[in-house]
Amino acid sequence: MAKRHGAGKSARSAVARIEEIVLASSGADAFELVLALAAARLFAGASAAATAAAANPGAKAIRAKVARMRRAWRWLELGGELDVPDATLEEVWSLLEGALANAAKGGMGEVMDAVFEELVTRVGKGDKGQFFTPRHVVDLAVGAMGLSDGERVIDPACGSGAFLTQARARARVTTWGCDVDARAVRVAKVLAVASGEKPEARVRADALQDPRARGATAWPKRIDVVLTNPPFAGEVNRAGFEVARLVRRAERDAFFLERCVTLLRPGGRLAIVLPHGKVGAPAWAPLRRWLVERARVFAVVSLPRETFLPHTSQRTVLVLAKKRARGETPRPKENILFVASERAGKDAAGEPVWRAGADPGEGHRALDHDLSDVATRLTAFLGEEGFR
Repeated sequence: MAKRHGAGKSARSAVARIEEIVLASSGADAFELVLALAAARLFAGASAAATAAAANPGAKAIRAKVARMRRAWRWLELGGELDVPDATLEEVWSLLEGALANAAKGGMGEVMDAVFEELVTRVGKGDKGQFFTPRHVVDLAVGAMGLSDGERVIDPACGSGAFLTQARARARVTTWGCDVDARAVRVAKVLAVASGEKPEARVRADALQDPRARGATAWPKRIDVVLTNPPFAGEVNRAGFEVARLVRRAERDAFFLERCVTLLRPGGRLAIVLPHGKVGAPAWAPLRRWLVERARVFAVVSLPRETFLPHTSQRTVLVLAKKRARGETPRPKENILFVASERAGKDAAGEPVWRAGADPGEGHRALDHDLSDVATRLTAFLGEEGFR
């Protein structure tokens, strides 16, 4: 028999338990239920402290909260009613409240990250080479950007919007994002509202076809920062892409790399997660030459093979670059920092590895990884080299 999850303290554990409860009692869609309850809580403006004293307001009150939110936030596209027994509804609400309280600084973002990772269909995501980005990797990438108030930040493959939410937490920036996954975009819209953005700043669109299509027309022409972990696999229309001419097998992430560089203004900064082979394999040398002609690469951070487990063991890197000014050519010697992370905060099965004495209820902040040490080296190097 499948292992039964305890409620646990982490958001991921709570969401896994919610899924079991819903499937056992009703067969309803756990994703839709959790999304509705999380959105209702956000719409009501309740703080974790305010709800701690009354973690379970009762099924009737919960349904009323969801109904009010549904009428006001039609953009969330919630379908149907809360077709679960009252007891199930109350238990799920209580688990969700507990997860939000335990998430501490991560708050709604950390819980919704767990929703995205646990409840969005894994098979569909895997087919597209699209995987949840661990929050500590997001922190590293966003922190390296040295964001300034007023900058415009985009993620053309935003998923649940983790990069954009973290960017908003660090500076008064304006953010936009799109993704092809309908469920992921709905989560991203909720998190956009939670971070003070309008839900229209997250749209369902394929950035490889037209990044300003289907509602993304509000994207600015001048983009300062691109933060992204694009899908690595899937069919692509090669028409109009320069990189299609460079290699025999132009994979999806290579097209996203070109799109990101194209979107940036001269001097704009890029942080992108790519397969390890893009920076090391001989077959991708033409792509690397294409990139360094158009952007100065400042740093390459090699991530452990366990980083994206249990979804994939593919080795990945985080590349930091800055788009060259018009007419600028590479200098003979441009320093690049190559640094390798050795501890992913996960074991070979993709299970979290906690720091000694840490409380798992703190989520990603309790993981035993070394990206804080990497960030220290990275920040110093980027400052010396004029990345920001």
